[in-house]
Amino acid sequence: MTKALVNAHLKSFPSAQRQILTDLRDQIALELPEAKQVIKYGIPTFVIDGVPIIGFSGYKNHNSIFPYSGSVTLKLKAELVNYEQTKGSIHFSLDKPFPKSLLKKLLKAKFEQLQEL
Repeated sequence: MTKALVNAHLKSFPSAQRQILTDLRDQIALELPEAKQVIKYGIPTFVIDGVPIIGFSGYKNHNSIFPYSGSVTLKLKAELVNYEQTKGSIHFSLDKPFPKSLLKKLLKAKFEQLQEL
């Protein structure tokens, strides 16, 4: 699976939502230049050495980020207080981008968690 499949996935969204998700993908790619973009569990995911680092996708009423670890979101509980969450996802607005500074914190927490394994 390749970046082309991620592009095809993103094309399925309305223009404004697609732009927010594309910008999120571009920001993640800047932070994780060594990662491969794949579709994993039906969503765009950045993978390093076969390990899913972060995924994202859009839905009818929200966009989501998937850190593939509940412990990552627990570490950032205070920063994520204004975001609806499930056990494995963080929801954000259809019409507002996910904050770059918070994305960087999520990725840092994910790498810290991976080092603890």
